[in-house]
Amino acid sequence: MRIKQLQVKNFRLLENLSVNIEDDITLIVGKNNTGKTSLFEVINIFTKSSQEISFEDFSLSTILKFKRIIDFINRIDFKQISEKRKDLFEKIIQNQTPKVQLYIEFEYDIENDSLINLSEFITDLDEKRNDATILVSFESLNSLGIYSSFLNRENKEVDLISWLKENVKKYYQLNCYAIDRDSDFKKEIEINFKSKIEKIVSFEDVKASRTLDDTKSDKNKTLATGFSHYYRERDKTKEDVKRLEETLKQVSVDLKNEYEKVLNDVIVDLNHFGASTPITIPQIEIDSEFNSEAVIKNNIKYYYRHDDINLPESYNGLGYSNLIFMVLELTSFIERFKNSSEEKKSEFLTILIEEPEAHMHPQMQQVFIKQITKKINDAKLNGINIQLIITTHSSHIIAEAGIDLKKGFDRIRYFNKINGNLEVNDFNNFKHKKSDTETFRFLKQYLNLHKCDIFFADKVIMVEGITEKMLLPMMINKVAPDLNKNYISILEVGGAYTHKFKELLNFIKVKTLVITDIDSVQLENNRKACRVATPDSVTSNATLKNWLPKKTTIADLISTEVKDKFEGKFIRVCYQISENTENLYIARSLEEAIINRNLVFFKGKFKDLNAENLEVEVEVKSKFELLKKIDFDGSLDLYELSPKKEEKSQFAFDLMTFKAGIEDLSWNVPKYIEEGLEWLAKDE
Repeated sequence: MRIKQLQVKNFRLLENLSVNIEDDITLIVGKNNTGKTSLFEVINIFTKSSQEISFEDFSLSTILKFKRIIDFINRIDFKQISEKRKDLFEKIIQNQTPKVQLYIEFEYDIENDSLINLSEFITDLDEKRNDATILVSFESLNSLGIYSSFLNRENKEVDLISWLKENVKKYYQLNCYAIDRDSDFKKEIEINFKSKIEKIVSFEDVKASRTLDDTKSDKNKTLATGFSHYYRERDKTKEDVKRLEETLKQVSVDLKNEYEKVLNDVIVDLNHFGASTPITIPQIEIDSEFNSEAVIKNNIKYYYRHDDINLPESYNGLGYSNLIFMVLELTSFIERFKNSSEEKKSEFLTILIEEPEAHMHPQMQQVFIKQITKKINDAKLNGINIQLIITTHSSHIIAEAGIDLKKGFDRIRYFNKINGNLEVNDFNNFKHKKSDTETFRFLKQYLNLHKCDIFFADKVIMVEGITEKMLLPMMINKVAPDLNKNYISILEVGGAYTHKFKELLNFIKVKTLVITDIDSVQLENNRKACRVATPDSVTSNATLKNWLPKKTTIADLISTEVKDKFEGKFIRVCYQISENTENLYIARSLEEAIINRNLVFFKGKFKDLNAENLEVEVEVKSKFELLKKIDFDGSLDLYELSPKKEEKSQFAFDLMTFKAGIEDLSWNVPKYIEEGLEWLAKDE
């Protein structure tokens, strides 16, 4: 038995969210503020008795619905309409009044699973079906009563939203239903529905806000807390546990006798107080009690062994503390599940872990997810069914658990906001894995070998080589500084492979700029590199030929309009173009384009101080190894100036480190990149 799907309606950012859950590990990834934490919160609130919902948990869209209903009611005079129309309007109001809802869809094996606990929620008799759905709904008891009470409020200055914040719990309650997703059938579960859900699935969670401490005060005692939780869930019938409990009992008896000897005098004195007065002080007795869990937490000191020295817990890094704490918590959950009495036992266990990567370096993150995967598999071999749902911002956890040789990307659920609306991309629907296995294999290898930042980025820039990657931060500061407010993932993939990301980028709908070279070659001369202006030349760039703008000849690429450099709203390509009507030259590569755009800059001079601290005039080109011997006043061939492969990084470093003394001399960004970055910076 397992959870097949979770659906949430009207909870915070989750207006209408559906998430399919894998049978082992599901990774919830995406940019910040896309509702990942809210998913865990609604599960805890709706399935655990200690949690409550408040008006602030309603989604923003429901605020407008409440206001529309009030406007609707204000336009109706209920005293003047018939009972039939009154009943109709009341039904409309009841149906339109917002509800916060959680749907949990289960899938079961008819032959192997016990259906005793789930049977109350199974709504069909079809032997071919193996699903059941629970709906937990925070809904109004009397919708018309809510608005009537608001309209009749004493303080008319209180607006609707402020009034609802104070009064929503009077008119709302959590109800539970067994529903049939294929029909309108709905049956209310009236008594102890949370305990009934817990008999089916036990939800356990490890929150992101874990209390860790690496200061000398050691006040949080992470190890002590973790070990005490683990001990609490241990099977108390085991011999080692029984021996420990017996030892503590004997220690309690011995200490009681010693306490009485040490404290006897003061007890006798206390018993004499109040003699000959109406005040009677109760007799004081001393006993010694040892709670084994408290002893493990408060009376045992935990150390890390370092060479031949035992170091206190606080001397170890937060990463290790976090790793050990989470492993202990997960082990405790499994022990609790395994040792639960029959009347409290759930059918299976679902563990929610929020951002496990906190304080961990990359290798530790990969170790963590490997070990957790092994622990889940071991538990399943022992008959314990566990589903793990993890929210993460770690590309290393994705690389380790989300990109599997067998499952591919299937464990990944990508949360994204499109025009203010939350979308979930389920990689089970990433059909490219079937239609183009070679490309899919490349993506798996690339994302394994490089960071999976693409899954967390606000925007993506794809570049061909190291020069572009090195210079992009400076280019962004020069022409599109607003981009610094976003998290930008810069992927260096090369023009021959960029087009292989087409399906992935379209699937996750992240705004992407592809910066590539026009790469002109001669067909008649064995596809040898040539000047862009060479007649009948073509491009060797696979991105331009096979993806955007899907043109081969250089003439067609030059004449391509800006609108044809887009794929939908989210992807744009840019490659070399002329700088302006006065400078029609088109470069073949980035370095050539930079030189062409900055001829005046490279010809310039500035004043600087020499070794004797005297002011001298210095040529700008002297600061660039590539250009030192170039005569900019003579006949200049920009194509020949373009650096060879081994000179590209040197040219980039020279640009990055150029400083023109006290004068304001600066190089400019080539037009094609400037246009692309300005588009990327806009938040359409």
